[in-house]
Amino acid sequence: MLPATVAPRLTMSDMEPTLPGMSGRAEGAPVPSMATPGPAPRRRWPAQLLIVAVAGALIIGIPTALATHYANQYFLFSPGTAPVITASDQCKPSLGELALPDGSPCVRLVVPQGKAHTVDGKLLMVDVEVSQATPLNWAEYELGVLGKQRQLVPVAAYAGPTPTSELGCQDTQEMVGANQDAAITALESLHYHVAEVALGAEVDAVYASTPAWDAGIKCNDLITAVNGRAITEAAQLIDLLKPIKPGTQVTLTDHPASGGAARQVKVRLVKPSASLVAQGFPNSSFLGVSVDTRVKPRLPFPVSIDAGDIGGPSAGLAFTLAILDALSSGNLTGGHIVAATGTIATNGQVGDVGGVQEKTAAVEKAGAQVFFVPEVEYATAERVAGKSLQIVPVTTLRQVIEILQQRYGGHLSGLNS
Repeated sequence: MLPATVAPRLTMSDMEPTLPGMSGRAEGAPVPSMATPGPAPRRRWPAQLLIVAVAGALIIGIPTALATHYANQYFLFSPGTAPVITASDQCKPSLGELALPDGSPCVRLVVPQGKAHTVDGKLLMVDVEVSQATPLNWAEYELGVLGKQRQLVPVAAYAGPTPTSELGCQDTQEMVGANQDAAITALESLHYHVAEVALGAEVDAVYASTPAWDAGIKCNDLITAVNGRAITEAAQLIDLLKPIKPGTQVTLTDHPASGGAARQVKVRLVKPSASLVAQGFPNSSFLGVSVDTRVKPRLPFPVSIDAGDIGGPSAGLAFTLAILDALSSGNLTGGHIVAATGTIATNGQVGDVGGVQEKTAAVEKAGAQVFFVPEVEYATAERVAGKSLQIVPVTTLRQVIEILQQRYGGHLSGLNS
């Protein structure tokens, strides 16, 4: 996402309308919305012409300093990779990423020995490359030669009020949530009982120059009590702080993300700024954090997915399908190469994501034949896709499974109807 502060690659529901910490599993402070542009194949220009055009633009009135100033206000989104999700032990770390022996990217599905079936076909997840825009990227955009498979996204639209230093932590949290929700959804669909235990208010972001920031509270910390009153959910933290007057000191029981014993943190609450109130924060005592409920599922047996350094919740649908396929007949795709993007809620709802135009280009390059996308983003994906890739809009997991069975010859045994 951001140089030095955020993982260079992530799954893009990092451009979800409800951004940080939301993977369909949460309560907590409001988070900003964001828009996701859309479109199609990229025009290729001779390198010499592009260099001359950019140089000319800089000489004729766009000083380098000005170009740098504008570029720093954007992130560049580009097509990423489409790793295959596999239970094979041949999926191993290679050059900082997970890869199969032939060098193709992969994501490792981990289930107990003897549980996984041989899979016919492939299921792909997909990510988006995100980097700080350069002056050249900005100049390409201004000259209309950036292409339709890449886009510039304003930093303010992407991060909202969240400090960019917090975005990497949020992406990691969202990937953990996607992994967890996918396992719960898949196992419950296969008639397994899964219990969940709420552990407390997980910190998704800490805003700069706020009481929480000054007190050393960090992203991924877990708050379990306010003035000695135990809490297990994010809403409880918000409810306990809301009636307290600004200027009052409270004591929070904080479990550091770095590990170690819980600490008692004394924080003096303040009144939020007008700009934060305008963005949706309550006009009451302000701590300076965005929170979510941390939940621990009690699975009948261990199921997890190792996606390496990829973050964000948009792989939830792909993960769920892969778990179902591996634990069932192994024939869910009907032998096809199937890609999917979308968040997954434990009730089976598929949520919209971002970066769909870049993802479409990536899965087509990886050889996907079918690409399931959230229904509201169908038009964007369809504009980018070539004739070899079928774009299928969906809103629920059940719908995806039925389409795979009815159109592509897929089979899934043991499904909870």
